[in-house]
Amino acid sequence: MAGQAAMESPNLGFRFFVVGGDHSVSRLSQRSYTDFCMKRRPSLQCFAGSTINVATVIYTLENRKPKQIVRIDYVRVRVDSEGAPDQAQKDENLRLIANHVGKLLGDEDPDDTADNVVSAVRQFDQRRWARLHPGPALKRILEILVGGRQAV
Repeated sequence: MAGQAAMESPNLGFRFFVVGGDHSVSRLSQRSYTDFCMKRRPSLQCFAGSTINVATVIYTLENRKPKQIVRIDYVRVRVDSEGAPDQAQKDENLRLIANHVGKLLGDEDPDDTADNVVSAVRQFDQRRWARLHPGPALKRILEILVGGRQAV
């Protein structure tokens, strides 16, 4: 419409990082991430047989450089002996996400039974969900993002 300024959508970029148990941070190339997470290929042989934390950073771009962090997502992933994602752990993560989203949408927790049995699913899920936050590694991720280190 004439007279209304057209709203431009911001240019978004994203980077992937592997965060070690000691809070070390390594950049993960987009190709390695896509092969590993989307195509389920054994592309992370250097992490074979271990559990890694993958942080996804989404940010706005200005002059093709990161300007502002929009969101950081964090997921714990088991890597099988060949360097591919562990299927059983991936299924558990999907269950956890579905339960968390259901709570955000107002779904009720299952009632405890009258036989004095208490469901601890909620407490375990909250603890697992809390592990999905970058915590102390956030500063290193930002340094790498702005500093432009090479990807694994």
